[in-house]
Amino acid sequence: MNENEVKELLNRYRSGIATDEDKALLESWYLNFEEAGAEGLSMEERLRAVDAAWQFLDKENTLVSKIKTWQRVAAAASVLVFLSIGTYFLINNKATSIVDTAHLANTKFDIAPGNNKASLTMANGRVLNLSKSQSGVVISAAKIAYNDGSKVDTAENHNTTAAEQLTLATPKGGTYQLLLPDGTKVWLNAASSITFPSTFAGLSQRRVELKGEAYFEVAKNKALPFRVSSPGQVVEVLGTHFDINTYADEPAAKTTLLEGSINLNNTILKPGQQAKVTANGISVTNADIDETMGWKNNYIVFEDEKIESVMRKIARWYNVEVVYEGEKPTDDFGGRLSRAAYVSQVLKKLELTNKVHFKVAGRRIIVTK
Repeated sequence: MNENEVKELLNRYRSGIATDEDKALLESWYLNFEEAGAEGLSMEERLRAVDAAWQFLDKENTLVSKIKTWQRVAAAASVLVFLSIGTYFLINNKATSIVDTAHLANTKFDIAPGNNKASLTMANGRVLNLSKSQSGVVISAAKIAYNDGSKVDTAENHNTTAAEQLTLATPKGGTYQLLLPDGTKVWLNAASSITFPSTFAGLSQRRVELKGEAYFEVAKNKALPFRVSSPGQVVEVLGTHFDINTYADEPAAKTTLLEGSINLNNTILKPGQQAKVTANGISVTNADIDETMGWKNNYIVFEDEKIESVMRKIARWYNVEVVYEGEKPTDDFGGRLSRAAYVSQVLKKLELTNKVHFKVAGRRIIVTK
C-alpha cells in the first residue's frame, strides 16, 4: 500500500467505520512495514505515514518518552514494530509505547486509584465527612444536600440567612463536586480546598478562596462579580469556564481559560490562554487544554514533562509518597493514563519506556533511572 492508502485506512479506523478487511490490511501493513509497507517510500514519507498513525489512533493509555540523542533518533526513524493495533511504534524523535491496560501483569503492590472523598468544615469548626457514594454537594442557606437531593445527614442544623464561611476539602486520592448558592459549579481535584460563603445574598461580590486545583463554571451575574483568591493571585470573572492550579509544590500557579473572559491580577485572558504566575510575574501562553482538563475527564495527562512533574500528579491521585534514588531520569514524558487504573498499571506503563523504573514499598514509590 502507498502512503495515501495507509492514511485512508487509518482514517476509517479512527472514525470507527473500518471493516474487518480494513483492519486486517492495516495490521498487515504494520507487520510488514520494513519489508513491504515502506517499499518505495522515502525516509521522510515513512515518517509521515507513521506520524499519521499517531494522529489517528486513539491516544488513550499512551506513553511517550522523548529521546534526544541522534543515535536514538536514527533508530526511531528506521524501526517500526507492531504487536497489535497501537501496541508499540517509533515515530520521528519519539519512542512511543501504547499499552492496553488489560494486558499488564498484576503485582502485589497495587494501590487503588482515588475516588469521591471530601470533608466539609462548618463555620463553627465542625467537620462533616461526606459520603463516598456521592459525587458532590449542593450548598444553600437553607440546607446542604448531595447532588441526588438527599440531605447530608449531619448537617440538619444548617439553616441561616447570614453568610457563613464553609470549606470543602479533598485529601490526596480524593475528588468532589460543589454547587454554590449562585449556581456556580466547581470540580475539586485531589489535595485541594475551597472556602466560600453559604449564601451570596447581601454581599457585594462572590468571593471564594482556593488551594490546590479546581475547575469552575461560573453562573453569570453582571451585578455580582465572581472572584477566586489563591496564593499570589486573584481571578475576577462575571460568568465563564476556567481551571486554576495553585498547588504549593508546583513551580507556578496556572490559570487556564476555556470560555468567556477573566481578569487575573489586571491581566486579561482570552479563551484558550493560560497564565502562569511566579515570583517573577505573569506570563501568558496558549494553553494545552487536553493536559489541563485531563484530571476532570478522569485522566492523568502530561506533555513534554519531566518525571518529577508526572510523579506529582500520580502522588496526589494515589495518595503516595514519591522519593528518588540515584540519578533522576532526564527525558521528557508525554501521554494519557486513566485515573481509574491501579497504581501498578500506571507505573508499568511508564516503565515500558525504559527510561524510568520503580520500586514500591507500602505507599512509597521509589523512582530510579
